[in-house]
Amino acid sequence: MENLAYFDPLLFKCPKGAITKGESVRFKIEVNLDCVCNEAFLMLKKDEDVDYTYISMEREDNFFYVDVPFTEHGHFWYNFKLNYNNFSKYLSKTYNTFSEVLDNKGEDFLQLVTEKEYECTDSLQGGIIYQILVDRFCKAGEVTPREPLIYREDWGGSIKKNTEDPLIINLEVFGGNFAGVQSKLSYLKDLGITTIYFNPICMANSNHKYDTADYMHVDSMYGTDNQFAELVAKAKEKGIKVVLDGVYNHTGSDSIYFNKNKRYPTLGAYNSKESKFYSWYDFDNYPDSYGSWWGIDTLPHIKSDSYDFQDYIAGEGGVIEKYMNMGVSGFRLDVVDEITDEFTQKISKKVRSYSKNAPVIGEVWEDASTKTSYSARRKYFTENELNSVMNYPVKESIINYLRCKEPYDLNSTLRLLLNGYPKVVLDNLMNFLTTHDTSRIFSEILFLTNGDRELAKNYLKIATGIMFTLPGVPSIFYGDEYGMENNDGSSRGCFDWKAYNNEIFEWYKKLAKIRQLSVFKDGELNILFSKNGKFIFERYSKTEHVIVLTNLKESELDIKLESSFVSLLSEKKANNFSLAQNQIEILYEKK
Repeated sequence: MENLAYFDPLLFKCPKGAITKGESVRFKIEVNLDCVCNEAFLMLKKDEDVDYTYISMEREDNFFYVDVPFTEHGHFWYNFKLNYNNFSKYLSKTYNTFSEVLDNKGEDFLQLVTEKEYECTDSLQGGIIYQILVDRFCKAGEVTPREPLIYREDWGGSIKKNTEDPLIINLEVFGGNFAGVQSKLSYLKDLGITTIYFNPICMANSNHKYDTADYMHVDSMYGTDNQFAELVAKAKEKGIKVVLDGVYNHTGSDSIYFNKNKRYPTLGAYNSKESKFYSWYDFDNYPDSYGSWWGIDTLPHIKSDSYDFQDYIAGEGGVIEKYMNMGVSGFRLDVVDEITDEFTQKISKKVRSYSKNAPVIGEVWEDASTKTSYSARRKYFTENELNSVMNYPVKESIINYLRCKEPYDLNSTLRLLLNGYPKVVLDNLMNFLTTHDTSRIFSEILFLTNGDRELAKNYLKIATGIMFTLPGVPSIFYGDEYGMENNDGSSRGCFDWKAYNNEIFEWYKKLAKIRQLSVFKDGELNILFSKNGKFIFERYSKTEHVIVLTNLKESELDIKLESSFVSLLSEKKANNFSLAQNQIEILYEKK
C-alpha cells in the first residue's frame, strides 16, 4: 500500500526549500494509476493553529497539484489526504523527508516562509573560516601577566600539568596575543582563509573569556584596543574579514558589572541594589542567590527583559557599534537560544546597519529552522534574525557516517537543511568538525579507528572533503589543519608551530585550493547515491559541475559519466572512475 502515492519536497515542490512572504508554492504529488484516487487535499496550517485548512488539488494524469500563495511569514505545516472509492489515506513525512502512505495522519512537512528576502549574498559564502582562541594560537612580543590570571611560559604544555581543578585551569594562560595572530596573517592567507572567527576577546578573568569582565575593552593580555584595530585592518588588507564572539546571555561574576570579587572600583550589582547594573541580573535572595548560566555561579545570567543591557550592547554608542567601528565584519552569537528573539533582532539590525552582507551567526546545536527554546518556536529565519548558524547537525552526521559506515543520517540531515533553510543561509552556514566546545576531530577519529593512524588519516580526508564541498562555509578550528589532538581531554591546546607542516596540512591546503571554485559559493546540491557505505553528491552551477564520491565499504564504487571529468585530487581525466574502501574522490567539469 505504500506505493499508492509519493511526494518529495525537493522534487515535487516548486520552489523547493524556504520561501519569502508573497511567493506562491506549487505542491505536487504522484499517485499510482492502478488504484484510482478520486480526490486529493493539501492539509495546511500555520504553526500556532490547531486545525488544518483543506485545499483541493487539481488532477493532471498521475499527478495532483495545487498553487498556494503565502501572504504571511512563519512556520507552516502540511500533509496530504487522499480519498479513494471506499477508503482514505494520508501522505506524510518520513525520517528522510520523503513520504509514506498511512491510515492516519503522520508527521507534517515544513514550509518555512521568511518575512523578507535575504540580501546577504556576498558575506561568508565561497570562503573559509578559521576559528581562533587567541590565548592558544600564537604569541609574539612582550607578554604582560595580570591578576588573577596565571601565566604559563611552557607553550604547548599539558593542560592539567599543575592541577585537576577546572577553576584553576581556567585561570592558566599561555600568552597568545593579537601580535601573534598578526604575525600569522600571511600563513592564514596562504591557507585560503577569508574570515577569522575569534572566540571572545573582551576583558575577562579566564583563558576562554566567556566570563566577560568589561565589554568595552579587549583583554589586556591580548593587547590594546588600538592593537586589535590594527590587526583587523591588516587582516582586511589580505582580504580576511573578522567575526567576533558575542556573549550576551551572561557576564562574569568577576566583572565591572557584577563585581562579586570587589576587584573593580565600580559599584557592581552584587555590591549594592543602587548599582546601575542591578536591574541586569535576576537575584533570588540578594546578594548571594542569583540566576546563572547552567547554575555556574561565576556566570550570572542577564534578565531577558533587561532593556538597559540590550541598549548597552546594541544601542547607540554600544558594544556592537564599538567593534563594528573598529572594522569588524560581524558577530557569532553565543547561546543564541538563551536570548530573546527581540534582543537577537536588535543585534542583527545594528550589525546589518553597517552592511547588508554582515554575518550574524547563531550558535544553534539543532535544526535551526524549527528550533524551540523555552517553549517558544524561534524566529531565526522567519523574521530574518540570523543569516548563518553553526552547522552542528552536519558535523554529527559526518561523524556518524564514519562510525556506522552508512550515510543514511548524513543524507537525512542534508535533505532536512535543503528543505527548511533559506538558500542564503545554506550558502552561509558555518560548517565544522571541531570547535572549542567539542573534541578535536582527529582525536575523535582516532577513537573510531582504535588508534590506527593511517586509517584515521583516510577517515579525516573523507570527513573534511565532505565538509569543504557541501553548501556552507568550511570552518577550521586552529590546529585542525595539521591533525592537532586533544590535550588532556581538552580541544584547547596550543598550536605547535614547530611541527604543523605534515601530510594532513598538505591535504587541507589542497582542499583550500579546490574551495576556490565558484560553484562552492552558491551552487546547488543534489544527492545522487546514499547507501551501502557509499555517498555521492554533486554541486552545480551554470558554469561548473563537481561530483564528490566517498566509499566506506569493501565493495568498490564504480561510476561511469556521460562526459569527461577531471579528478581534482589526482588530475586524472576520464568518464569512468573507481573508488576503493575508505577513499574520497572529487571530480570537476567546466560547463
